[in-house]
Amino acid sequence: MKALLLTGCIALTLTGCTFTGVNEIAPGQYMITSHGSIFNSREGLLENINQKAAKACDGKPYHLEGDTGANMVVATQTHLGSTPTTILGLKAVCEERAQ
Repeated sequence: MKALLLTGCIALTLTGCTFTGVNEIAPGQYMITSHGSIFNSREGLLENINQKAAKACDGKPYHLEGDTGANMVVATQTHLGSTPTTILGLKAVCEERAQ
């Protein structure tokens, strides 16, 4: 039982969590950045960005600007020391619907 609990705790620590933030940089334009552990895939971060873009644009069509293939790993200081973190940031531009 102790081994199972320890394995579960280690798995949760390694997978980490994902945080996606949205900042409006101009009317109808949003900078969306998704942060995760090194175990988060680029596709997963891109999916989080698409979900936030759809919500920020209130269901209007949008397109993403930036390099969707970019995947930058940076060192983030935590209480455990330097921890590798994956970051992907793109700009969402909301499009006006044709009337």
